[in-house]
Amino acid sequence: MDAIDRYEVAHGIYPIAFDRRWHPGMHLAPRMQNEKIRAIADGEVVAYRVCQHAFNGGGGVPDSNAGFVLLKHTTDTGEGRKLTFYSLYMHLLELDGYNDHGFHPDVVPSFLRTASPGPDMLPPVVAPAQAGGGRKVYRKDVLGLAGRCHGQLHLHFEIFMTKPDFDAYFGATQLGHEQVVTPATTDYWGSSYYIIPPHQQFLALPVGTDANHKLNGIRFDELRAGRNPDTLYVEAWFHKGSKFTNVWRDAGAGHFELLTTEPIREADYEYNLYNRASALYPGCPSDGYEMLRFGRVLTTHATLPEAGVPPGCESPLRQVRKAISTSTSEVY
Repeated sequence: MDAIDRYEVAHGIYPIAFDRRWHPGMHLAPRMQNEKIRAIADGEVVAYRVCQHAFNGGGGVPDSNAGFVLLKHTTDTGEGRKLTFYSLYMHLLELDGYNDHGFHPDVVPSFLRTASPGPDMLPPVVAPAQAGGGRKVYRKDVLGLAGRCHGQLHLHFEIFMTKPDFDAYFGATQLGHEQVVTPATTDYWGSSYYIIPPHQQFLALPVGTDANHKLNGIRFDELRAGRNPDTLYVEAWFHKGSKFTNVWRDAGAGHFELLTTEPIREADYEYNLYNRASALYPGCPSDGYEMLRFGRVLTTHATLPEAGVPPGCESPLRQVRKAISTSTSEVY
């Protein structure tokens, strides 16, 4: 988004425009007018308009462009997880303007090289939009050049979902649910989240560690033991090999207090996961890897029995306790 900020212009900011009205997209001004506009992903053309001429935006001069392309994108994000969204590219330059910028129309798909049919009038009027007719475009296909609206050079660009598509995708999640449960699906993406009820016992070290704080050769830092008086919410994720953890306390009345001023970082945690899982879960390192990586075993038929793994390492809750003990040692 920092890169986008360099191109976004003040009169078309998402989500509120300069006139304080809802604005579903953003206005992007290229540094060079011959900078090509490209499709963001593979998609199907829903509708489009190609204009031969610029048209009068209301000031008595041809200072606006009505060319656009609307694309529909569909992608699978997991088991039974089809995501449908749209991208819109508005104010594409008129065909007459291509030569002025050294832009050859052969670089755009063939259907964008011919002006949309409409009344041949002078001054020009905007032609009706055309149906996509099942045409396909691919990621980074050139759609044209940025044109103008009321004399201001920019592209209006937006990504959106329809309500049925949004509900079809996010309706299967627990978005907005106050009471959540562990998902039954084996799909997994994004960060891990845990809810820790009050009065859980946190261990300073896993049961079975030796005098050197090692369990099956894996060393553990000694943390502060205790019980949490309030409900805790934990977020864990990986980035560039490190594991990061954030923790919030339920302060009541709908308020949540962040206990980690900065995410707790465990360097190289992800890189060492295989060796860690092999040592701590010798009965089935693959199940152990999933336990350490995702907080639960995703395999449909888990090999690893609850009673057959090292004490202190068998359950997602114990793994979360370690993160909590690290993150909130100063609040106990």
